[in-house]
Amino acid sequence: MEMSSQAQPAYGAPTKPKSIWSIIIGIFTSPTEAFAAYKQKPTIIVPLIIVFIMIAIAGAVTAKYGAMLQYEMLKTSELMPPQALEQIRQSVENPNYINAALVGPIVMIIVGLIVALIAMFLGNVIFAGKAKFKPIWGVAILGGIISGLGGLVRIPLVYAKGTILVSIGFAALMPGKDFTSLLYAFLYFADLFAIWAVIVSGIGYSLIFDLSRGKGIAIAAIAFLILTIVGIGLQAIGLSLAGVDINLI
Repeated sequence: MEMSSQAQPAYGAPTKPKSIWSIIIGIFTSPTEAFAAYKQKPTIIVPLIIVFIMIAIAGAVTAKYGAMLQYEMLKTSELMPPQALEQIRQSVENPNYINAALVGPIVMIIVGLIVALIAMFLGNVIFAGKAKFKPIWGVAILGGIISGLGGLVRIPLVYAKGTILVSIGFAALMPGKDFTSLLYAFLYFADLFAIWAVIVSGIGYSLIFDLSRGKGIAIAAIAFLILTIVGIGLQAIGLSLAGVDINLI
């Protein structure tokens, strides 16, 4: 049989690196291919800027409702000084949009770094994978784009209901609850976008560490649970110290 004169590409030969924009689109449409391309040339700056902008927009436009929730929870306390409570009430009427736009993204960057460190420990030590910090942090940031999208999607719901306590997840089944309920707080943060982000990040970790998909998703899920539980715990301690009653349900 005569051989074809056209050269055929070798199986598994490296493909031309994709742009970071193609990779970002790919985490929504084809995360396995997107992270495989990202592994070839990991970059941090563009995804970090996108997450920063998304969180800044969500924080700024919902600043009034965040302050409103804080006031509603703290006004039940007998320990809060009247002056401090009045200051919070005034922030409802005159929100500090710049502060709200900056604090959220800065916190998320710190959280992303911690998530990456936890993932690095789990992947390299517990699951015996091998990866450097930069691509691990990059996966956490790319997953954060999905979470950031969730924050943007909630904006019209916040304005429609007049409260920041709107959820695209199981917390919606607990109307009338707020962050004084530990169960509600967990379900609020573990919404459908957070679960989506965990799954997508898990695919990324599996490729970065050269592990099975199940182990990659386990890394993402454990890191998310640790950060969420610690965050809710610190929030509950702060509210308790301020004299607000905290309940399990």
